[in-house]
Amino acid sequence: MQELIDNLGLEASSKIGKKLFKKQFIENFSLSVADKKILTNDIESITLEYLLNKSTINIAPYIDAELDYSEIAFIKVEILNQNKLGQITSIVQNIPYPLIIFLTYGTKLCINISPKRINKADSSKLVVEESFLTEWIDLSNSTKIENDFLESLKAKHHPFTDLLSFYRSYLDKLIAFNASKYSGSLNTHEQSRELLQDIQKLEVKIAEIKGKIKKESNFSDKVKMNIELKKSSDELEKLKGSL
Repeated sequence: MQELIDNLGLEASSKIGKKLFKKQFIENFSLSVADKKILTNDIESITLEYLLNKSTINIAPYIDAELDYSEIAFIKVEILNQNKLGQITSIVQNIPYPLIIFLTYGTKLCINISPKRINKADSSKLVVEESFLTEWIDLSNSTKIENDFLESLKAKHHPFTDLLSFYRSYLDKLIAFNASKYSGSLNTHEQSRELLQDIQKLEVKIAEIKGKIKKESNFSDKVKMNIELKKSSDELEKLKGSL
């Protein structure tokens, strides 16, 4: 896992390799009781692997009224509980930079990217806009598409125009990988992000309808639900085909 991160082709000058102590999160961030419990029980370690800024890499920062991409941090998080993935990434995203997080569980890898904007109430802080996660990749038994995705993460495949473009390019690769579950390739187009979000919402809706059908005893209501299920399933297939 460490080899994969160190082979991203980032400048040696940006290498930090410093463990971040759990105590730092508790002292510096407003964590709930539940967050503190997850931090203690479900996270093995958090490491600041690389820090990209104007001093460590030849990429210009990007700052405007809404965005601050003057630094990007690459973080590795070794976790102990796969079921707490969302909560774990939320805790780690308290780190006040745009982050690219490599979450590891044994031989498995998951990547989290959460674009951030400046907090209008406090311009010294950044807040997460959206959070994106890949599915788990078993590095001991990875597929060709998974290997192609991991190869696409190397710095040479991303623009050095500025740090915002660099970061968004990583997000584009993640979205392409998530979309490949349905499209079968890493090729994307302008609508891929929106289509993927619509697909995921429909999948949740379909699962909910199926759950209701199992519990419903009234035949008439069951028929209506099955009609709704068919309509949603057809819409899902249409969206998948659009990817």
